[in-house]
Parts: sequence; structure tokens; C-alpha cells
Amino acid sequence: MDTETIKSQSIFRQALFNTVSNYAGRIFTLTVWFFLTPFILHRLGQSVYGMWVLVGSLVSYGSLLDFGIANAITKYVAEFSARGNYKESHSLVATALWLYTASGMAAIILGAVFAPIFPYFFNVPPEQRVIFSWLVFLSGVGLGISLPCATTTAVLRGLQRFDLINVIGICGMLLYGVATVIVLLLGGGLLGMAVVSILVNLVMQIPAVWLIHRNAPQLHFGWRGARRSYLRTVASFSSALFVINIAGQLQAKTDEVVIGIALPVSNVAPYSIAHRLSELPQLLTDQFMKVIMPLASQLHSENDPGRLRQLYISSSRLTLASFLPLGLGVAILAKPFLTAWVGVAYAPYAGLVVLLIIASLMDTLMWPAGAILQGISRHHLLAISALASGLANLMLSIVLVRLIGLAGVALGTLIPTTIESLFFVIPFTLRIIGIDLRTALKEMLLPALVPAVLMVVVLTGLRDLLRPASIISILAIGGVGFLVYAFAYLSTAASSQERQMFVDLARDALRSGRQRLHLETPDVER
Repeated sequence: MDTETIKSQSIFRQALFNTVSNYAGRIFTLTVWFFLTPFILHRLGQSVYGMWVLVGSLVSYGSLLDFGIANAITKYVAEFSARGNYKESHSLVATALWLYTASGMAAIILGAVFAPIFPYFFNVPPEQRVIFSWLVFLSGVGLGISLPCATTTAVLRGLQRFDLINVIGICGMLLYGVATVIVLLLGGGLLGMAVVSILVNLVMQIPAVWLIHRNAPQLHFGWRGARRSYLRTVASFSSALFVINIAGQLQAKTDEVVIGIALPVSNVAPYSIAHRLSELPQLLTDQFMKVIMPLASQLHSENDPGRLRQLYISSSRLTLASFLPLGLGVAILAKPFLTAWVGVAYAPYAGLVVLLIIASLMDTLMWPAGAILQGISRHHLLAISALASGLANLMLSIVLVRLIGLAGVALGTLIPTTIESLFFVIPFTLRIIGIDLRTALKEMLLPALVPAVLMVVVLTGLRDLLRPASIISILAIGGVGFLVYAFAYLSTAASSQERQMFVDLARDALRSGRQRLHLETPDVER
């Protein structure tokens, strides 16, 4: 076996292990949210729940104060670590921490300023305006704390220790879920939930910082050692990401805000439920995408365009192959699932789920391109297309919500996202990476699309024949569809390397997990 093949397999194995780790963490998180959502919804009521979602959408715009710093940390920590230059990593992280601290203080101040006036912009009942204001303020405080806390996750991503990130995430989600249930049962309501979120975020920083020190003691995580020269380094990389993040907020969080302004706030709840369900395939697919950017940075630093092209082809094919069985399952089973999950009153919104899943598919198709282009610092033009798409999303949603209601908001997301994905981002990336359209269709798209046809036939037939009414029966049918897709993909569409790697997945994941989670002596002590 030649050196290049060994290197390629090593990268694939590393990506595969991190992806499996991400899936484990995300599945646990989604399971907790699956049970929490109907509990919170029925405990608070549709109107108050809609207010909670609305405030979350508003405060999420404060995440723009991240300015793309987290991805800059991940990229440069990955590059510096590949070169063994931990001193530079330490200086960059320290600089980013100071930037985040300033952003966090700004978030808290903005939350305090806007809290008293926000209730009057929306259809909030007068008796709930005080609670709405306090919720905005506490959410602003939570945002201000979470910004510098994002540094630990970004560093661990740069070190490609996704297993540790997911261990921390699982523990944090479990703590949050238990605390939320207790607070709501004790009558703490919305404000109690906001306080719980803040406290859990702070507590989970303790193991995160400890794990960074243990796995990269040379990095010396902290505020000391910041350098002014790295302000330009971070700003140069993250400026375009800041624009892309603005566009992402317009696409992902504007919908609820538009609904809250144009329609009674109670309409936010059913749209949010449909939106959350439609995001499920994307959230799971995202676990694979998280490992791509640091890998692309590593290959770029090693000046290896051939493996970079292969990374884009493989990641695009696997991203589509990950999304489709999940997306098709949710779309076909949306109506019975909504009925069994949150009640029959939400079943009529299954059409919204379908529209939003198609929009999520179009968005997900751009993810490998964005990750690769960020890794090689060629992502700046993506900012323009993303901003144009986000603004188009906002304008279309405002117009269509008054014409056709909630479906208009979903179409306002779908139309510009499709245009951006198919007519700019993917063709642009193919040209930059050096891949022709025929190769893209043959190796990226068709292998993942063909097995989907068989899955649609099987799922539709089982749904109409069995008419599932319980969560267990719905999941069972979805599982059959997933297995049909997986078998068809692995037997006909997957590359020989993918098939071999998946055959060895259980053995390698177990072996790697034991090695990574075992308490080892740090290299510096050896």
C-alpha cells in the first residue's frame, strides 16, 4: 500500500471517528429535546411557548457578535498544531478571548437597553410584557457569557478532539434537561429556564478548560499572551464569516420574527415546531460537516490539492447521503409524527415541514463547499451570495406571509436558498477546487440520489398500509426506510474505500475510543 493511500485512509478514519462521535453527541441532545419540547410546550402553553421561541430568535441575532472568531480559532489552531507551533496557537487564542470578552460585554449592554422596548414591537399581550422584557435581558446576559465560552469548543475543534466536545455536550445537555424539568415543575417558568441556561454554560467550562490543558498543555489556554498582530489575522479570516453569519441569521431566525410582527404571537409556536422538526436531518448531517474545515486547513497547509479535491467529492456525497434518508423520512412521516409528538392540532402543519426540509436540503448542499473554502481561505465571495440570499429571504417572507400565511414564510426561505445553492455556491466551488460538472454529477450527486427513489417507494407504501399512530411505530417505519437507503447506497453507490471503512467502523471506533478516552500521560511529560 503506497504512502498516499495510507494518508488518505488515515484522514478518512479520523473524519469517520470524529463523525461517529458527533452523531452520538447530537443524537443524545436531540433525544433530550424530543422529550423536553412537548413538556415545555404544554407546561407553558402555546402563547408563552411562542414568546420563548420569539425571544430566542431575537437574541440569536446577538450571536453575530461572534464575528466569525470561533471558526478563525479552529482554522489556525488546526494549522499551528499540524506544524507543532503551540506558541502561536496560544497567542491567537488569548487574542480571541479578549475579543470575545469585549463582545460579551456589548451583548449584555445591548440586552439591557432593548429589553424594555422590545415587547412593543410584537403582538405580545400587555400582561406578558414585563416577563418578555426580563426574558430578553436574561437572554442577553446568557449570550454575553456564552461568547467567550465558545473559545473552548473552538480550540477543541482545532485540535480535532470532537470526542471530548461531545462528552462535554452530553453532560451539559443532561444537566440542562434535568434542571429545566425541576424549575418548571417548581413554577420557575420562562425566567427560571433562562437562569438554568446561564448556569449550565458556566459550569461546563470547568471540564472544557481542564481537557484543553490535559490534551494540549503547550497551548497554555488563557488571556495572557495576546498579541495585537493577531487582531488583523483574525479579522482577515472572520470578516467574510461575519457577513455569512448575518445571512444565516436572516435565513434561519427571521421567520419567527416576521411571524411575530405580522401575525398573533401564538402563530410562532406551530411554525417553530415544524421548523424544529425540519431541522432534524440538517442537525444530524452537520455532525459530519464539523470535521471537514480543520481537515481542509490541514491539507491546505500541506499543499495537497489532490486530496483536497477528493475531500470535497467525498464530503459532498456523504453529506447528501446522510441528509436524504433522514429528510425523506421526516417529510413522508411528518403528519403522523406531529400528531403523536405534540398533538393532533399540529398535524395540519406537515406541509410546512416538507417545504422547510427542501430548503434545508438546498442549504446543506452548500456546507461542504463552505467548509472547504473556509479551510483554504477562499470563502469571501460566499459572503456576498449569502447576504443577497438572506435579504431576499426577509423580503419574500414579509410579502408572502400576508398573502398565504405561514406557508409564505417557508417559501420565502426555500426560493432564495435554492437559487444561491444551485446557481452560485456549488458551481463556484467546483471551479475553485478544479472539478468538472460531469465528475460532480457522477461522483457526488447521483450515487446519493438513486437509492432515495427506492426509499421513497418503501416508506410511502408502509405509511399508507400501516397508518402508524404511535412514536414507536413511526420510528420503526422510518428505521426500515433508513436501512433500505443504507443498503442500497453501500451496495451500489459507495466507493470501495467507503464500504471497507464502514465494515471496519465498529472495530476501529471501539479501538480509537479506548485509546482517546483512556487516561494517558501528556506527551510533554513523556
